Amino acid sequence: MQKPTSICIFGDSTAWGASDMEMGGWVNRLWLETAKRTGGECLIYNLSLPGGTTSAILERFESEAQTREADAFIFQSGGNDSCLISRNGENNVSVEQFENNVREIITRAQKITGNIIFIGFTNVDEQKTAPILWEDIYYTNSEIKKYNNFTKNICSEFNVPYLNVFGILEPKDLDDGLHPNTLGHEKIFKQVKTFLINQNWI
Repeated sequence: MQKPTSICIFGDSTAWGASDMEMGGWVNRLWLETAKRTGGECLIYNLSLPGGTTSAILERFESEAQTREADAFIFQSGGNDSCLISRNGENNVSVEQFENNVREIITRAQKITGNIIFIGFTNVDEQKTAPILWEDIYYTNSEIKKYNNFTKNICSEFNVPYLNVFGILEPKDLDDGLHPNTLGHEKIFKQVKTFLINQNWI
């Protein structure tokens, strides 16, 4: 299989690189690593947005991919979908809508390329995220894990590789409880790097 030359990455603030003030996140690390390995022949486009959900990705990823002639996709989402709006509130994106979104993302992406990978969302430090310090929104490991499992199962249905990164972070890797810091992004990057090497992408 020919290695990808244009990898488009869609996610939320974690994939965007939030809270990594040294290297700009795991995706930026991946860009640097890929540039070294391929001599610049493979381009990495970080098209992640803070606050992003699968619904937001579904609305825009095709046009973004067309502009960049994408031949590979990495999707990392689920945290903002699974969060609870107030303590006894509902998920930001319902389970039913989330599953429909993931299936539709895969279906549309497969019309563009067979190179598709999903990455699960990371664990959080609930002492700081239930609720988060700046809003009445609750990120809990049980909800994140549930949504990750939905993603994993759907990926299995479509024979799409899935990378689980839940549980790799410690509280010291999460300054605000939600976003990985420099140490946390380095851990994610190492997992993704190994996964992509095994998939023969880089």
